[in-house]
Amino acid sequence: MAAFENIVLPTPAQVECIRQMDTLRIMGLSQPAGQQRRAFRYLNQSGSGKSTCAKLLKRHVEGQPGRDPRKKPILHVTLSTTGTPKSLATSILNEVGDGYSTRGEAELLLERVKTALNELEVELLVIDELNHFKQKHLAEDAANTIKNILTMGWVPIVLMGTTDAQTLFTRNRELKNRCLPQVVLQPFVHTDAGSREVWTQFLHQIDLELVGRGVMKELSGLGEPTLAKDLCEASNGLIGEFHNIVLAALEATLLAGERFIGHARLMAAIDAWCIQDGTIDHNPLRLRVGG
Repeated sequence: MAAFENIVLPTPAQVECIRQMDTLRIMGLSQPAGQQRRAFRYLNQSGSGKSTCAKLLKRHVEGQPGRDPRKKPILHVTLSTTGTPKSLATSILNEVGDGYSTRGEAELLLERVKTALNELEVELLVIDELNHFKQKHLAEDAANTIKNILTMGWVPIVLMGTTDAQTLFTRNRELKNRCLPQVVLQPFVHTDAGSREVWTQFLHQIDLELVGRGVMKELSGLGEPTLAKDLCEASNGLIGEFHNIVLAALEATLLAGERFIGHARLMAAIDAWCIQDGTIDHNPLRLRVGG
């Protein structure tokens, strides 16, 4: 199970997002201290793969030759659920390891943030789960805090969250104006031939990795066009949803000592993960076999 969790294969759209984020990082390095920085917005459905982009960029940059392992060139912060200016600062400080991150007023915490960003030589700040600001009493103040970090030129920022976070920008035009055009990671579409082709190749690569890493003894045929199409429909074209379907099927497969993930295991996983949760109203695999 752990070996499957460690399989991270970016799709072409994710590769483009990683390139964009790295361009923002490099642009910030070329700017003089104190000059206004820019931000990218990635506001997409949960499971679209945006957080994976940040993790892959972090791994890439930290692995560059000559990098000091004590520094954090990419700081990926998951926002706490309170969604206030203070929680923004404490989330950042928790990530850098400040043991006193929850003490003090917002202004004091932000001074610690500035110090930490400088000392750890942060080149790009990624703020994830931005949607936690939605309908929070101090959301406007938190948005202003992000805007001010950009205005003062501390660091370029990548803002990630679900589409619920869009209201943060409609309420704060100044923050929106400091952002580059929004980047969208569209779900795959099982009825679109081009989208389905990329999806099918992606699933085939996952299948190869499962065998290559010794998780499965034989290929499961995930990249077989008909099965891939059904899995795309079942997961609503979302990588995260597909991941959870396979994870559920894989657990049952391993417990039974089977050599590959069979259709019956995938069918049961879709019932358990998607049908019961109400993300879809039918099981494409079950319809195909008439069960």
